[in-house]
Amino acid sequence: MPETNFHQLHIFHTVARLGSFSKAADDLSISQPAVSIQVRELEATLGAPLIHRLRRGLQLTDTGEAVFGYTQRIFALSEEMRSAVQDIQGLKAGRLTIGSSSTPGEYILPWAIGKFRKRYPGVEVSLAISNTQSIVERIINHELDLGMAGATVSLPGLASFTYVEDEIVIIASPEHPIAMAGNVSMEDLIGQEFILREEGSATRHTAEEYLSKSGIAIKVNMELGSNEAVKRAVAAGLGLGVVSRYAVEPNTLIGFLTIVEVHGWDCHRPLTVFHRDDKNLPPAQKAFLVFLREQKPLPWEASEGDAP
Repeated sequence: MPETNFHQLHIFHTVARLGSFSKAADDLSISQPAVSIQVRELEATLGAPLIHRLRRGLQLTDTGEAVFGYTQRIFALSEEMRSAVQDIQGLKAGRLTIGSSSTPGEYILPWAIGKFRKRYPGVEVSLAISNTQSIVERIINHELDLGMAGATVSLPGLASFTYVEDEIVIIASPEHPIAMAGNVSMEDLIGQEFILREEGSATRHTAEEYLSKSGIAIKVNMELGSNEAVKRAVAAGLGLGVVSRYAVEPNTLIGFLTIVEVHGWDCHRPLTVFHRDDKNLPPAQKAFLVFLREQKPLPWEASEGDAP
């Protein structure tokens, strides 16, 4: 059987819906003979009559009734599709998948996503926390829309920009001798025991590279797999820690942790947003990228979820 013609189905559907060839012709703004020809061609394609032509009006055959039932569903779905496309283009609907390394994924993106969804409540957003290499691969494979990481990402096929400059700070228990000293120099860090993130962590890499360039040798007392674990170990007095300032919220500091102000310490790294270098990005992705360029949180605002 030859393929059915969507245009012919639409004409038949209109005839069946209005119960008249002439009314269908008026509704479709074509001639009545053209309507009759298209219906006959559809009947020939299907190999069965669809309409009994009567002196006064028309009547659907059993086959015609069955086909009309299908065309009702087809054109209802067509309208639903058109409406869905309009909603997505107007950001009344849509989906956004984001990958992130741990620091922005834990302390910045939840804040940003919350504010974005207040503006576009119909857009569903999912966030996956992973390492930078995995995020890049998943973006290239169209499994994620965009990513954020504490490292510069520059690869063919990807576009990127620096979202914010992230400050890496030294934290300590208030009872730690360094915290109680008050006037701390870079040299005072030599030989101190530190609690760091695991190998491969961008936070750790940034801090170790900075310390090495500054000629400061430290002792790695413990390696832990998350920022929260580092903060808890530091609060327990097990050593000094290095974390993003975004990871240190005011209510965490009170009584448990303190940021050690070290003369000469100036350790920063970019938090980079990256995505496929495509001119035809989905509307939700475009809107989120514009939103990120507009919204730059201060550290305590991102941690506490307050608006800037």
